[in-house]
Amino acid sequence: MESAFMQPATHRSEPLVPNQYELLGSGVSINFSTTSLTGDPLLHYQDACREVNARGDEIRQEETELGTLVTITLKPDADAGSLLFTVVIPRATLPEIGGELRIITQGIMTRSRFARGPAAEAQLQEYRAVTLRGEATFVIS
Repeated sequence: MESAFMQPATHRSEPLVPNQYELLGSGVSINFSTTSLTGDPLLHYQDACREVNARGDEIRQEETELGTLVTITLKPDADAGSLLFTVVIPRATLPEIGGELRIITQGIMTRSRFARGPAAEAQLQEYRAVTLRGEATFVIS
């Protein structure tokens, strides 16, 4: 009986979901952690024009049929409008802690602007998609 308590489990009963994503594409670098030592998600965004570090409530996450949409504000609302970046985090599983999974996904840059004048007709959002490639891992923090 003693040996049953002493032996480590040889398999997991539930799939291991990645919590760390490192992605690159078309001059964009994303490092996203679903949690940290404080329990907050962390996202580091960098392109040729800006570098943004977001944490906690600065990161908006929405579960959809596409996967998890993770959005940060790169430039807040101003006279010219705002600039957002959303990365689609696909559903994935890993066989073990320390395992890596190659993923391909999309990032979407959204530029919003304000309508000019009371009867202005205009498209108020423009999008630019970026293919992102990288790795998903599970990190113990």
